[in-house]
Amino acid sequence: MVEAAVILAAGRGAKMWPYGDTCPKAALPVANRPLIHWQIQALQACGVKRIVVVLGHLGAQIRHAVGDLLGVECVEQKNPQGTADSLLCGLACVNQDRFLVCCGDVLFTEEDLRRLIDAAQQSDRDAALVQVLGKHASNEWLCANLKENSVHEILGHPREASHRLCGVYMLSRKIMPHLANNPGVMQSVEVGAMPPGEAELAESLSRMIRRGGILSAVESQDLFYDLDKPWHLLDANQSFLHYLGEKLTQNQIHSKARIHPEAEIDGYLAAEEGAVIGKGVKIKGNLWVGANAKIIDGAIIGGNTSIGGESVVREYCRIEEGSSIGSYCVVGHCAEFGGILMDGAYSYHYGEYWGIIGRSSDLGAATVCGNLRFDDQRTMHRIRGRREIPESPGANAAYLGDYTRTGVNVILMPGVKVGPYSVIGAGVILNEDAPNHSLIYVKQELAHSTWGPEKYGW
Repeated sequence: MVEAAVILAAGRGAKMWPYGDTCPKAALPVANRPLIHWQIQALQACGVKRIVVVLGHLGAQIRHAVGDLLGVECVEQKNPQGTADSLLCGLACVNQDRFLVCCGDVLFTEEDLRRLIDAAQQSDRDAALVQVLGKHASNEWLCANLKENSVHEILGHPREASHRLCGVYMLSRKIMPHLANNPGVMQSVEVGAMPPGEAELAESLSRMIRRGGILSAVESQDLFYDLDKPWHLLDANQSFLHYLGEKLTQNQIHSKARIHPEAEIDGYLAAEEGAVIGKGVKIKGNLWVGANAKIIDGAIIGGNTSIGGESVVREYCRIEEGSSIGSYCVVGHCAEFGGILMDGAYSYHYGEYWGIIGRSSDLGAATVCGNLRFDDQRTMHRIRGRREIPESPGANAAYLGDYTRTGVNVILMPGVKVGPYSVIGAGVILNEDAPNHSLIYVKQELAHSTWGPEKYGW
């Protein structure tokens, strides 16, 4: 049995803008819990007793997220230089000869983790979880080519490859010299590639393989997401809620939850203490309701949806299937919402929104998100200056960072992103990304004249 694990959560998450600037990726919400909670739950379910989390960028938020969890400790990496350096930092707190390693921004299942552990223990070799690339572009990822169920070679963002590395490994201390001697840049790249100056764990693994080491390959057979860009978070949230819905096979209703007999509930319900579901509410599938949350006044909720604690969903609003409404949120007055509403955010007064709304953000009355282009195509995004047209339907969603506000009748065109601490004024039609700390408003030119009874012949 493997008893120790290291979670690498020190990275900046620059490509996750507009969320990575104010929240580390490991703390981003998936199904209304920080991503790292799901990782820790899977690790502990597989018998891991000690988990070391390596912190860096905005590490206090991760420390806060895991502070009440038993068997978890945090170590701060003072000057993050890459995942190889992070792992060395974490292993300083681990005495075991064999250990699990996972990047802090990946979502995987307990079932896949067990397959990885079993394969590594049966072969007595190091092992990596890998995923068939399929529709994923190889030049977006750290990739691997396989041979006889082992990783034959590792390449950074190649033009072609069969699999991508999932960032989840079962390793031994054989990796230690390769971590210590990491060159500080990914050298396992094709000609013409331009890797950044980071000490990648993948490069240490590549050097180990080239020097005769064996890294077994275990293909992911379940849900897996690498949360690299904002639409990955949107897609992961929906898929993981569906995954959890398949595991919810009976009602789990706290004795102090109140369910009105005239509420229509088509699926299973998991309701915590003090949760209220009122008269006329329609729930079209599985639903998780947090403590003291209220779903009242004819609200309509799609299946496999999660409503966080202390939130209020009311007044004939509609929540789309596979959505997460965080804690202390308000959705009401005929608003329509689909996607992720983070903690403390508001959406009401006839708004129509699909995408992600950051923490403590406020959608003004009649804020509308356009998500269908006239040419029926995906929207082109710029990620750190690079043009990209993702395959995800989330390409046409809208993404508002933490602490943003919209005025009355704002229209957000497909794919726009708004940086944190920004205000989009009343009546703006926003068709381009807004940087952090932006104020965007409409300037009117008013024409003044006179009018009165004389205009009608008096």
